[in-house]
Amino acid sequence: MKLPDLSLPLVRFFLTIACVLLLAVLLHFFLPPQADLSVEIERDLPLYSQPFGKHLPFHPAGITTPDNRLANWRAIPGSRACGECHPKETLEWATSMHAISDADIIYDSTVLENTDASVAGKAHGVEKGRWCEGCHNPMGVVSGAVTLANTVQSTENMEEGTSCMACHAVNHAEPLVGNGALELDFNGVFRYGHPALLAAAPSRHARDMRARRTKPLMGDSALCGACHTEIRPVAVNGAMPPMNLQDTYEEWMLSPYAQMGVQCQDCHMSQDPARFIATLKTGKTPKKTISHRFIGNNYLLSNTNLPTSLLMTLRGGAPAGMNRLFDRKTFLDELGKTHQAVVALLQEAAEIEVERPYLDPVTGELRFTVAVTNAGAGHALPTGPLDQRYLWLEIVVKDKSGNTLHHQGWFDQKKGEEDRNAARWIKDVTDIEGNPIRRHVLFDAHVLQYARKPIPPRQTDRVAYRLPIAGNARPAQVEVRLWYRIALQDILENIERQGLAKVDGVIVPPLLLEEAKVNVESGT
Repeated sequence: MKLPDLSLPLVRFFLTIACVLLLAVLLHFFLPPQADLSVEIERDLPLYSQPFGKHLPFHPAGITTPDNRLANWRAIPGSRACGECHPKETLEWATSMHAISDADIIYDSTVLENTDASVAGKAHGVEKGRWCEGCHNPMGVVSGAVTLANTVQSTENMEEGTSCMACHAVNHAEPLVGNGALELDFNGVFRYGHPALLAAAPSRHARDMRARRTKPLMGDSALCGACHTEIRPVAVNGAMPPMNLQDTYEEWMLSPYAQMGVQCQDCHMSQDPARFIATLKTGKTPKKTISHRFIGNNYLLSNTNLPTSLLMTLRGGAPAGMNRLFDRKTFLDELGKTHQAVVALLQEAAEIEVERPYLDPVTGELRFTVAVTNAGAGHALPTGPLDQRYLWLEIVVKDKSGNTLHHQGWFDQKKGEEDRNAARWIKDVTDIEGNPIRRHVLFDAHVLQYARKPIPPRQTDRVAYRLPIAGNARPAQVEVRLWYRIALQDILENIERQGLAKVDGVIVPPLLLEEAKVNVESGT
């Protein structure tokens, strides 16, 4: 049998490889230099307001650029452009909170309440809003859109919140400075002009986009910490020194996870964050995987059990790429997967145990302790803006017949409020006159104090109960539930105050994290 002559196909194969390599080399060395796309404020945006000094064009945000200039908003690639070659990653991102960090109507109305309706916002309120927008709308801040006389036209990339480029154009991060303290080099991103040129020089593109193998910062918690550290600068409320409002990065720094080398991205960008954490609990090293869903704590704005019209309205409308990269059904299916991952991650974080329930024969009190353990989170539990994110305990005591003898920590589904007598892990904020701030109007925050402080990683907080039992009733069982809530009901008032929509009947629901039942007789 005569074997086929393979020499010609092999020659063609090697010639093709050689041509591709030669083209890549030529492109690397002979592509025309990048045009200067930076924006001169005096020349291009003369009405851009700089009340904090010309040397601080983005203040009070922590953002900087290599040349301290603004970026050309029309030249910054949008995430939909990335989706042409990275459809899976772009669809995952579109379901995340990053994709709607500036479109989310709850956030948007709250920023307006701070900049337009607060006491501190009466002077340079819009410009002070850069403090918020530096993380939620970095594209808008760097391009000069966050100013009173805004002459920067809206483009698709302005709708994308924390977009692909918001991370992939970062040169440097200062996580302990916070407030979006990232050096963003939007102007330095090379424009290829045609996707074919990009495909011919993938290593150049990987370097330009700060791929993790070329830019270790992309896999380092410092990148996340620059926005997940929130410190109100003096410029926002001149009557007050800097005020720490969110310390998630520092919480991680002080945790066992940091010492183990577990980065924020390892958990929150895992394909299965809950399983990753469950494996960590066993002492084993989980396999690292990558997803761009950025799984976090917002179970509300990913909840596809809500009416679709309400959910999409709360999220600020259809995402970038809808009907171009993916259809509505595909997006909602992916959003449902994101929601499941968010819920699973939150429920993996906490554990509760009811210790020593017994009836005191002298006082007639039912005594026990509930131990709440931060078993899985790599930061405090809860974390983030703690005037809104909070935990509380619900206690139900029943007799042998199932009759309720005591109920504390109930939640009113109609009013969207929980029992204020419950043990709560929340930061109480008041203004200069001592009035409570429950709508996240942090421009006017004067005093911060904790009902109970957040629980550090792998530590336990114990709540002791001494409950009076009336008459001859005999408690038989204690039921305990640990609830988590993404925001107080009051924050929805901002939507109506700003005239954006009516929110009658819309409730911010809590999420059950953990529950336990213990018999009083045996204590088991």
